[in-house]
Amino acid sequence: MTSNIFGTSGIRKVFVSYSESDLMFTPHMALDVGLALGTYLQKKNLNKNLDESTVVIGRDIRTSALPIEYALISGLICAGCAVKTLGIVTTPTLAMSLNILKANAGCMITASHNTPEYIGLKVWNPSGMGFTTKQEEIISEIYDKKDFIKTKWDQIGKVTEINDFNDTHIQDITERIKFNGENLNVIADPGNGSSCEIVPKLLSKYNINITTLNSNMDGKFPGRLSEPSKENLKKLSNFIKASDNTDIGIALDGDADRVIFLDGNGERVDPIRLLALMGKYYLERQGSDIIDIKNKIIVTPINSSSLLEDVLSPLGCKINRCEVGDIKVAIALKENNGFLGGENSGTYIWPDIHYGPDSIATIARILKMIVESKKNLQELLKDIPKYPFYRKNISLKDDIPFTNKINEDIINIMKETFEDLGRKILNINKMDGVRFDYDEGWILIRRSGTSPYLRISGESNINIEKSKEINEITQEKMKILNLI
Repeated sequence: MTSNIFGTSGIRKVFVSYSESDLMFTPHMALDVGLALGTYLQKKNLNKNLDESTVVIGRDIRTSALPIEYALISGLICAGCAVKTLGIVTTPTLAMSLNILKANAGCMITASHNTPEYIGLKVWNPSGMGFTTKQEEIISEIYDKKDFIKTKWDQIGKVTEINDFNDTHIQDITERIKFNGENLNVIADPGNGSSCEIVPKLLSKYNINITTLNSNMDGKFPGRLSEPSKENLKKLSNFIKASDNTDIGIALDGDADRVIFLDGNGERVDPIRLLALMGKYYLERQGSDIIDIKNKIIVTPINSSSLLEDVLSPLGCKINRCEVGDIKVAIALKENNGFLGGENSGTYIWPDIHYGPDSIATIARILKMIVESKKNLQELLKDIPKYPFYRKNISLKDDIPFTNKINEDIINIMKETFEDLGRKILNINKMDGVRFDYDEGWILIRRSGTSPYLRISGESNINIEKSKEINEITQEKMKILNLI
C-alpha cells in the first residue's frame, strides 16, 4: 500500500541535510518529489500531445528553502519539465502567477507558519488551487515506486528566472480593487517573512500612511514567531495601543497565506468574525465591487464558529462546511460556485481572483471596505457577534496519524463523558476528526495536518467558561487514551 507523503497542506517536515528516513525533509527527498511531480505532469502532457510541462517555483525566506528549491528544480528538469523561478515571493503571489505564466503547476517552498526548523512544499494547479488528495496520491505512488520518467541528455528542461513578480501581483490587485487610502494609518507586521516587500509596496500604491514592524526578511524570525497568534502579536498590539492615530494593524505569517487584522484599539480580530463581516458587506452591496455573486455561498471548515450561520443565513447565504485546510475550502468553493471562503487561521479565498488563499487581496478589500463605509474596523464589527470560542493545541505523545480506531475510541470515551455531565449529544460528525454537537454547543477533536498536535476546539452557547470547561475535561480524557 502506498503511503501519502502529503499532509493537509502539502509536505511539511523538519529540515536536515541528509537522512534515510522520510520523517525529515532533505534535499534528496525534494529531488525525488521533483522527479515524481515531473513524471506525473509529463505523462499527462504526452496524452495531450504537448511538448513539455511548465512548473513555476517560489520560495519563502527560510534558511532551508534554497537547497530544497535547487534539488526540486533538478528533479523537475530531469523529468523534462520547463521551470520558471520567482525567487522569494508570498504563497498568494505564486498561486496567482500560474494562470499568467501559463503553467501546468506551481510549487511553493514554505513551511508557512511553522517554527524556523521546518520546511515544506505545496503544489498548485493553474487555477491557484492546491493539488487535490487524488493528485497527491498519484504523485506519492510514483515517489514510492521510484517510477520516474526516463529522459536523455538532450531532453533536460530549461530554467528561467522571472524577476519582480510582486509588481505583477500588485498591479493585478490595484486594477481590480480601486480606492484612495490617503487618510488611513496602518501598521504592517510581515513577521520577517516573504511579504516584507509586497505589503508596503501595495499600501503605498493606495497612498496609505504606513508604519512597519519586523519588516526585514529573516528566515530565523528574530522579531516574532511566524504564526500570527495573539501571543505572538503582543508587540504589534502594544504599538497600536500606544499610537494616537493608527486605524488598523495587519500581521502575516512567513509565506503570507495567513493574515490577521487588529483594530484601532490593538485588539486581534477573530478571522471568522472578519469572514462574516466580509460576507455581509458584499451580500448587502452586490455590484459595488468586481465580485459577481452567482450563488450566495460561503465555504468554511468544520472547526469554525457557528456565528457565520447566524449572521449570514438571514441574508439568504448558505454556509457550506468542509474539512480543514485551504485546499478543501477551494474545492468546495469551486464545486458550489461560492463567492468567498475562509478559515480560523486567517486564510481567505476569493474565487473571482483565483482559488488560492490571498492575504494580499484580502488586505486591499478590507481597507477599501473601511474607506467606502467611512467607518473604522471597530464600528464595522459592531453587528458581528462574539461567540465564546476556545481552542487548545497539545503535543501528541507519538507523531501518528489518527486511524478510524482512534476516532472510535474518542467517540466512545466522549459519549461517556457527555452522559456523566448530563449533556445531550445532538450529532457526531467524522468529516475531519470528530465533532460533537451537543445541547450547549460543540467540540471538535482532531489531529493537526501540519504539526504533531492534537487540536481541541469548541464553542459554547452559554459562555467562555463553559466552553473552557468541556475542553479541559476532553483534554483529560485524551490522556486516558494515551494520545497526549
